[in-house]
Amino acid sequence: MALTRHTVLKFIGLAIGCLAKFVTGSLFTFNVYQDAIKETFNYTQKEVEVMSSMLNIGLGIGFLPGMLYDRFGPQWTSGAGLLVSVSAYILLWSTSTTKCVAFYRSNSWLMAIYFFFCGLGSVFTYMVALNTNVINFHDRHTGKVVGLLNAFFAGSPSIFATIFYAFFGSATDVENQNLGGFMLLFAGCFGVADILCVIFLRVYNETKTQTSPENSGDIHSIEREPNTREVIPFDRNKFEHLPLKKLLQNVDYHLLAWTFALASSIGLVFGNNLTVVSKSLHLDQYNDRLVLIIPITNATISLSIGIISDYFKEKVPRLAILIVGCCGFLACLVICFFLADKLAALYIATTIAAIGIGITWSISPTIMKEMFYIGNLGRNWGIALLGAAVLGMISQLIFGALYDANITVVADNYCYGMSCIRGGFSVFLGFACMSVICGLAMKFKKHLIRKCKTSKSSYF
Repeated sequence: MALTRHTVLKFIGLAIGCLAKFVTGSLFTFNVYQDAIKETFNYTQKEVEVMSSMLNIGLGIGFLPGMLYDRFGPQWTSGAGLLVSVSAYILLWSTSTTKCVAFYRSNSWLMAIYFFFCGLGSVFTYMVALNTNVINFHDRHTGKVVGLLNAFFAGSPSIFATIFYAFFGSATDVENQNLGGFMLLFAGCFGVADILCVIFLRVYNETKTQTSPENSGDIHSIEREPNTREVIPFDRNKFEHLPLKKLLQNVDYHLLAWTFALASSIGLVFGNNLTVVSKSLHLDQYNDRLVLIIPITNATISLSIGIISDYFKEKVPRLAILIVGCCGFLACLVICFFLADKLAALYIATTIAAIGIGITWSISPTIMKEMFYIGNLGRNWGIALLGAAVLGMISQLIFGALYDANITVVADNYCYGMSCIRGGFSVFLGFACMSVICGLAMKFKKHLIRKCKTSKSSYF
């Protein structure tokens, strides 16, 4: 790649995208401060689950900023994220002030709305960082670019968790955790990240691209190498703009979106409730270490799997890697269902879940780009995010209800013992099975298409 002005600007954009992804990943520190929320406002577990769910639902409304991005580009999308994120976190900061605590104790629904807007604001930043860099770099680098961005996104919670325990309160002294100060930190981080995105992130196209006639000249068209063998057999969709109605009628899209949504919802709910599980099993003294497993492992897997999937994509299809990630969630939940009260087993299960999260979030958008027209990537990927958020919300509400139903001391909002978590894990186990089935169905469909093509070519 020649070192032109556009090349330099692309790499500056990639660096800003990594920063933006790092800040966006702070959403997944909810498990770090949820006990502080529960203690400060005396909420039930179900009320806390609603807040976490609304955070994920906000993140899941990705098709809105995705469509805004597809229509107006990165600057306007970053500006909208700046406005929404900073405002939402300032409102959350205000809830923990002395005069407001009593009000919000009886109005948890309002606090849940604030968390919704935190998630919504962050997905504007997420879309800008992902889409701009995926568009700017050649197909042969897609896995590496997505993996690098996701590594910053995935590793972020470990840094923010460390900051929280170091400066805003310890893992065991819940009553003295500074929730408001932590929310102000998030407001500042999103403000800086979004301003930098507005200034630096652009879509750069240096060469004429090989596109279909109806899409020639489109800003989102990308470079193609002639005679490159495609791994994904859905070539017709790669250069065709699919209206929303046709997209939702596309079997290939549904299989990919549901594989991701089912698997991702497990990762979201498992991560958000990790500290709830540890407290139920009297292992919360290890929280400051437990909460670091997912982000650190996730970041490592995201970066390595992006490189591996690009280098070996002819021999090891990305879809096969995605199915392996889904199987990882299945193994994790089986371990948790039977052995979560053993610290070593909980460590192992959490590590396996982190591997599944890293694979799912790194491979799925790459496959989405390869299967469907990149000019609609924001919308297409955003709808998949929405599916994951809705399924995650359903799971969390069920988990919270089953958890609260097993509380034996009415005056206490905490439940202790394996019975508190097994009900929720059984729901997640069902989702894991369905994600594997969807992935295998997609793989089987792909195999049939190739077999039919081979038979026709042999016949003629």
